[in-house]
Amino acid sequence: MAININSIFTATAQRNLMNSNNRLGENLARASSGKRINKAADDAAGLSIAMQLQADIRSADQAQRNVSDGASLTRVAEGGLSEISSLLTRGRELSIQAANGTLNDQQRSTLNQEITAIKEEVNRITGVTEFNGQKLLDGSLAAGAPEQLSIQAGVQNTPNDRLSMNVVEDTSTSSLNIDTVDISTQAGAQSALASFDNAIAQVTRNRSNIGSLQNRLDHTASNLAVQRENLSAANATISDLDYAKETSAIQRNQILSQAAVSTLRQGQQGQASIIGSLLNIKG
Repeated sequence: MAININSIFTATAQRNLMNSNNRLGENLARASSGKRINKAADDAAGLSIAMQLQADIRSADQAQRNVSDGASLTRVAEGGLSEISSLLTRGRELSIQAANGTLNDQQRSTLNQEITAIKEEVNRITGVTEFNGQKLLDGSLAAGAPEQLSIQAGVQNTPNDRLSMNVVEDTSTSSLNIDTVDISTQAGAQSALASFDNAIAQVTRNRSNIGSLQNRLDHTASNLAVQRENLSAANATISDLDYAKETSAIQRNQILSQAAVSTLRQGQQGQASIIGSLLNIKG
């Protein structure tokens, strides 16, 4: 009977030792990874939520990069519009000069050569201003353009997650109505003033639209940064490890393992002593 009792005692000690070692192994796995959830068995519901949060965090990161690319596009467009605005201002200046009665038509013709160069440069800038192959000033980004350009600025597939970039009207000389401007005569120079005024106003509207879009992109980027911060905090609450609690659990399971080993050793020694006594019985 004593042998059976000690056998049961030893089996119990072995089972407790195995359980303590298993728990200690899980503690060490969590401590080494820094994650509370390393597999679905740790917390199936928590793992599902954490995986969705991680997907949203990475999506928010990409959306921020998308918004940054959109902001870069607007800066390129504004740079082109700024140069066109300077050219139109110079054109108006020349028109004022040519409208002066102290000049003759030959002198006005000389001034008109620069007007021609200005118109050519406006068309050139309109044609070459682009971002990653996307034309910016030729009407491709007009409100009614056949193909609308949008920025994916959110993590979902809804209209509110996209920002339209179509805010820039065509800036070619024909659209600005300055393609026929001619200041080689005094009357032509006087008429050119109104044409350049209207063109400057149109380019200014484009620049205002670009500025408004840039401000919106800035706010969108700030909102995405806050969103990502909150998502990261939520994910950390669910999946990150509480090192103080885990360290305490490691120490507890180490003590339990050591106690189980000590108990198992004592049980084995006791069983051996009993068997030895039985073998030395004299008849």
